[in-house]
Amino acid sequence: METTAESTNEANEEDIRHRAYMLWLEEGQPDGRADDHWHQARSGAERKEAAPVAVTVPKGKAK
Repeated sequence: METTAESTNEANEEDIRHRAYMLWLEEGQPDGRADDHWHQARSGAERKEAAPVAVTVPKGKAK
């Protein structure tokens, strides 16, 4: 049975893999840049995780 941390790591890795693929496509599918794209995607994912989460409170609901 998978733990939550394991499934979160797998989801994060899948997101990184997808973003790296999109970067590769955006750059015209160059050969030999896989590591660069992976590191760019991973860096972006880490920034995304570290970003604060904004909460919107509808008008009239604030206390």
